[in-house]
Amino acid sequence: MMHKVLLVNPPESGRGEYSTPPLGLLYIAGTLKKNGIPVDLIDGYIEGWGGIEDKIRAYKPTIVGITCHTYSRVKALEVARLAKRIDPKIMVEVGGAHATLMHRQLIENYPFIDIVMRGEGEITFLEMCQGKDPSAIDGITYRAPDGKTVVNPDRKLVANLDEIPFPAWELIDIKRYPSDGSGVCNGIDISKEPCVPVVFSRGCIGSCIFCADKLLWKRWRGRSAKNMADELELLVKSYGAKRLAFNDDLFTANRKAAAELCDEILKRGLHIVFEIVSRTDCLDPELLAKLKKAGCFKINFGIETGSEELLKVMKKPIPVATSEKAIKMTKEAGIRTSALLIAGNMGETRATINQTVEFLKRAQPDDVGLANGLRVLPGTELYEHAKKVGFIADDFWLTDYNWKIFTYENSKLNLNIFHEALNRRETLPAVGALDVIRYSRFYWKAVEDAIKASLIRLGLLKKKKKQHKYEVAY
Repeated sequence: MMHKVLLVNPPESGRGEYSTPPLGLLYIAGTLKKNGIPVDLIDGYIEGWGGIEDKIRAYKPTIVGITCHTYSRVKALEVARLAKRIDPKIMVEVGGAHATLMHRQLIENYPFIDIVMRGEGEITFLEMCQGKDPSAIDGITYRAPDGKTVVNPDRKLVANLDEIPFPAWELIDIKRYPSDGSGVCNGIDISKEPCVPVVFSRGCIGSCIFCADKLLWKRWRGRSAKNMADELELLVKSYGAKRLAFNDDLFTANRKAAAELCDEILKRGLHIVFEIVSRTDCLDPELLAKLKKAGCFKINFGIETGSEELLKVMKKPIPVATSEKAIKMTKEAGIRTSALLIAGNMGETRATINQTVEFLKRAQPDDVGLANGLRVLPGTELYEHAKKVGFIADDFWLTDYNWKIFTYENSKLNLNIFHEALNRRETLPAVGALDVIRYSRFYWKAVEDAIKASLIRLGLLKKKKKQHKYEVAY
């Protein structure tokens, strides 16, 4: 039987009103197309719920594959239910980070999911479409005919990423995605160009306690500069791409490879702008100069905190002085800097927040990407700690909350104050009572929330259903 595949990115799974093309699904589609498997793709961010339902009914797929990340898993489940309701014979498969980490829970609790694909999905999905018996397919968890959950061995990683076909860019229209940002770089108006995601590598060299990268990718692997430049050239010449974002966890893990890619971009005369993510200990002036010439306009640095003590706690042993130096070097090279920080790390105190404020004053990054609280996500060392102390349990992922914020050590009120202090770049007084006036709105909000919670418990107030896209548990 020749399968007919529809890949679905769930609606309401973007970053608010902003999203980029679903790169993981495009990679799977590229592999299937190269091997002659009929496949189409629909992005719910663009087409909405009605578009997905119409597509399933009209296309009549035998397999529906759905991206299932932690923050959007509830929407992924809705898509799975919809597919089975339209045609119970459709084989529903889910994959992605959350599916990989919570595969058994998904199979055991949601009968409308037939197969969970773990880890890299290109070859696993292809084998399924080619009719291979599920018992012989590595990297899947599925429900056997007797109802028992079967967890097959993990699939070996693709050794050479150059062997993976390019994403099936022809299945989407990149011009339908919104632009994000402002400014003109390399003659390109960033505010008018949709951001096209690409990856030069998979994995990371770090071991941060809040990240599940080691479980998802095992180790760092990179593409060759030529292979990456070939895809960039295709995007520029065939699809009109001008602005790109490298979605690598660590673009500069291999500085030599990054420099070679810059050389390829310049040699081919590719007129593009792009941004990357880097650690502050993985850059040097020579590489920065090449990145600037090739079109890099922004580097997002995963700094997290300005506290040496907390950096050790989160297993990110990069001296604060190294981060200050990297920001200075990057700005001198003419590249915009963004410091990615978390207000409310494990072990966070008013003193460590003040250390981060002082770091920001010294380093003066162009932008600050600030998370209000530390997200507790499955597969991370933080998650295992949170379970051990009773802050969270696996059944949390059966709720409608997208994620849970680590409030085991600091209350929601404290996190709001920490976040605002970093936003304002103002140090906090040693005694919390002294900032009641400065942050009065957070105190009033805490009182209001406490009163509402009491009235709901007493049955005097009905809990309103949240209207926003992300429901967060504290």
